[in-house]
Amino acid sequence: MSCRALGMSISTYYYKLKTASNDDEIIKKEIEQIIETLPESGYRPVTVLLNRKGFKVNHKRAHRIMKENGLLCRKSRRYVPATTDSRHPYMKYPNIAKDVVTDGINQVIVGDVTAYNIKGKDHFLAELMDRHNREVIGKAVSDKNDTALVLSALEDASRNRDLKGCIHHTDADVRYCSKAYIDLLDKIGMKISMCVGNAYENAHAESFNKTVKRQEINISDYDDKEESAISIFRYIEVYNNYRPHSSIGNMTPVEYRMTLEDKKNTKNTLQF
Repeated sequence: MSCRALGMSISTYYYKLKTASNDDEIIKKEIEQIIETLPESGYRPVTVLLNRKGFKVNHKRAHRIMKENGLLCRKSRRYVPATTDSRHPYMKYPNIAKDVVTDGINQVIVGDVTAYNIKGKDHFLAELMDRHNREVIGKAVSDKNDTALVLSALEDASRNRDLKGCIHHTDADVRYCSKAYIDLLDKIGMKISMCVGNAYENAHAESFNKTVKRQEINISDYDDKEESAISIFRYIEVYNNYRPHSSIGNMTPVEYRMTLEDKKNTKNTLQF
């Protein structure tokens, strides 16, 4: 009756249903490819990446397809050893980053350490991230949660960026407060900021740690420290260059930085 009212044959009606079903199948395969690159991705970043590939898909459809095919990420809780030791005699610095509204890169850099396990032994990842564009600019891996670990991440960041005058914000862990670390910050010319007893004051770094755990560390089985470093660093490259962030207009960290640089160059050219 419906087909007669619409002026189409029953075979045409069922053909259109089949086409829609095939579209879902194609989208499902694309989603599987995205998840292979960024495991445990939520439906919102997947929707952004699908549209970048030319699919006109809203987040509700992406969620439905992922749910029907068991592709939605499942949150899991794992025991993680404490990585912060703020009970020490070193000076703790006030939080000067809290009220800063950045309008460009190299203004506030946030850092943290997260732990993971390899064959029953704790290992540690230290990272430094530009708060403005969410780009990880410094990283290091070790089987010891010591000052050398965070120094390595800071040295890596200073090789990648000119950080003079930038705020360096972390928790008040003993390693960040150590003389060697403070001396290097002073040498680079960074301003020191710390959160004391409130993890929410370092939310951006904490958020990255949760993401790297969910999308890389918790789904991997490393044989040793070297293998974990190669795999984690590869993931960070993907994170910087491929993963979209809603907070920066659904661009990747590198895309957003390049957009800022293009605007700055255009402005300088016009002024000239």
